[in-house]
Amino acid sequence: MKKRLLIIVILLLVGCEEQLPKFDEYSGRPLNLAVIGAAPDIREKNVTFEEYSMDDLLFMDFTKHDAVFVMKENLEEASASQYAEIYTSSGIPFFFIESMKGTYPFVNADETYSTSTGAGDNLIFADGYLPMSDPKVGSTTYKFGLYNDIKNDETIKGTYSIIFTKIEEILK
Repeated sequence: MKKRLLIIVILLLVGCEEQLPKFDEYSGRPLNLAVIGAAPDIREKNVTFEEYSMDDLLFMDFTKHDAVFVMKENLEEASASQYAEIYTSSGIPFFFIESMKGTYPFVNADETYSTSTGAGDNLIFADGYLPMSDPKVGSTTYKFGLYNDIKNDETIKGTYSIIFTKIEEILK
């Protein structure tokens, strides 16, 4: 009897496990991305990351990259005032990975990540910022969440694929 009960419990638990959808891999044009910090683990073979430090950002040739990713471990340093003008005038999108404060502390020179009360969302995995070529128009921001707020290897890689698709759309 105990054996049957154990089998039933196991079957119920397996049956209740949330099934994730199949996340499409980005298959668009090749992308060359800069990353501040360590490059993320992705599935795509047509996306390359070149790793840089925050100091490199001050002298970066943005025409060589389709976008810049700033990884979680660099968010505090990335909010230093000397970088705000870079984000707002670079002409390419920046993606702040796992920012709990949105893009506000990065594009506002009077804020830092630790002191900002920016309107971030802990359900957002990546916040994107794209300055417009006409400063009067302003900028566009993007928010990318994880599927059903499940943080695992599959949903993270799936979200990166969605971000890559958005970058290709921006480049058109």
